[in-house]
This record gives sequence, C-alpha cells and structure tokens, in this order.
Amino acid sequence: MKKLFILISICLLTLKAYPSEAINNKQNAVINSRMFSISIPDKLNGSYEVKKEKNKISIYHKDSKKSGFGGFAFGIKAYKNPADHAVLPGSRKLGELIDKKGNIYDIVLKQPTDVQYDYTKGVNPPTSYKNLYDLAEFVDIKGRNGANYFKNQGMKGQYLYKKILNMHIKAIKENWDSDKLKKENMSYMYNVVQDKGKIGYAFYDVNADGIDELFIGEIAQGDWKGVIYDIYTMVDRVPKHVVSGGERDRYFVCDETFICNEYSSSAFESGVKVYNLVENSTELFSQINFKYDEDQNVKQPWFISYSDGKWENVSQSAYNDRKKVFDKYLRFDFTPLY
Repeated sequence: MKKLFILISICLLTLKAYPSEAINNKQNAVINSRMFSISIPDKLNGSYEVKKEKNKISIYHKDSKKSGFGGFAFGIKAYKNPADHAVLPGSRKLGELIDKKGNIYDIVLKQPTDVQYDYTKGVNPPTSYKNLYDLAEFVDIKGRNGANYFKNQGMKGQYLYKKILNMHIKAIKENWDSDKLKKENMSYMYNVVQDKGKIGYAFYDVNADGIDELFIGEIAQGDWKGVIYDIYTMVDRVPKHVVSGGERDRYFVCDETFICNEYSSSAFESGVKVYNLVENSTELFSQINFKYDEDQNVKQPWFISYSDGKWENVSQSAYNDRKKVFDKYLRFDFTPLY
C-alpha cells in the first residue's frame, strides 16, 4: 500500500513538473453552460467527454474514464458566494463573471488532487490526458446570456487593497500613536520605526486560492528582511485584517504557503508558530509549533506541538530536523508606501 501511495505521488509530481506549451488552434469546440462557455481546440476532439451541471463544465479524459481511472482533467464553475468554493481542494479562482443583473460570480478552476489516469502503465500521463489537464491554464472563457467574464478580476492586490494602503499612508504621515493604531487594527510598529520611508508593502497569494493577500512591513536587511507588521486578506470580496505583529511577535511567510510567527516571551522562552491562512477567512489555522523553554526543561528545552496543542519534549536534533522545513522565509522586497 505504501509503494502504491509513493507511485501516485510521483505521478502527480510528474504532471506538475513538465508543463506543456499552450495549445493554440484557430478552430475550437465551444461548450456552453447557462452563464459561460469554454473553448477546446479541435485537435483534442475525440479525447474527452463533457459533463455539464448548473453553471459548471467538467472535462474528462475519455480513455482513462473508460478504463476505470476517473479521467477527470479539470472543471470550471461559477460561484455566487466565495465561501462555497473557498476550502475545496484543488480549486483556484480565475476571474469574475458579472451577469446582466449585476450579480458577481467567482469563476473557479477545479483540478484533480489524485491521479486520474492509468498510473500502472508508467509514471508519465498519456499525452492526450496531459493536453487536457494543461489546457485548464489557458482555456478561453466567455460569458453568455448577457453575462461578461473578466479574467483575474477580484484577484490582484493592486486593485483590492487601495483603501487599506491609503489608510496606512495616512497613519504614517500623521504619526498616529500606538493607541490609535491599535484602534484601527494596525501594528504599533509604525509608531516605533524611525525612518517612515522604510515601511512598504507586498502582494502575495499565500493560501494558493488565486487571490492576493496584502503584507505590510519594514524595508530592512538581515533577520528583519521580510518581517510583516500587518496582514490583510479578502473575505467575501471585502478586504479584512488578519493579524498584527511587533518587535517580539514577528510574522513572516515561510515555505511559500505558511505564515510563521516568531515570538519571544523571555530570555528563557522563544519559539515559532506555523499557520495556514484559511481561504476566504481571517483565521490562522495552527499546523505546528516549536518552542525553546528552559523553564520547562533546562537540560532539554526543545518542544514541538501539533494542531492538538500538546507539547512533546524532543532532542535538539529532532527539533532542528523538523523545524528546518519552515526556515525558508520569503524575504519580501517591499515597495515603499510613498
């Protein structure tokens, strides 16, 4: 069973590791749903089957499905409420569709999270399956029945967080005190940093849902490079504050898709808390925690806990081996606020 799991994992990695070029063809087969259509190049005719549901189109690899391996290549669906697709595995927003009444829908790509072709014949997927899988990145989507589709709309940080950035510029220029910053859910560090021109921002999709988060921090070098003072995300298409950091409570993006919180409560206790940012939410979901705590154990002060919150006393080598996975910080080159 273990060998089978490893083989499936290798198959998925192979699928991701060698992206093919965009499939270009002037003649396309148009597949319609009620609100939108997608186009598939005629050269792929005969290799796929289509399943249509309300506001959803799914594409299957015909041979793989016939052989009993699922064959799912990708699906496109319109969602009126972001919460309905936020935590679906393998889902990513592509843009927004606005119907003739002005209602906004998220257009979401769904791709398989497990192997959908006959992996017993080799690690590499059949070319005809891979062409369909890769098409998802380039598929042409158009609105129907009075609806208009806008690729990347509601996803890019420069358009989502203008008011938030302007509020930070105002706070820094007016030198708001710590109490006022706290009242506005902003880090007190903007009052501490001497060079106000060193406060900057970056956009990055940390939870891989297709929508940028906003990170505001200090333009610095060394251990402070990439430190984050405030994090914002989108919840139901509205920007929301996630968390603020400080001098002994520093935040970073680590290992690309995690948020790490470095803290120090005394000379004898410090640690790192590792979180996932839940999609369409301000919730930071605990993954793993690391703690150095001499008050608990002077001779062996290394502790690890998981989502259950129970601390396990471990050796220094075990502590370092587990922690090094999350030591890869994404050191943002912040853009100055002004």
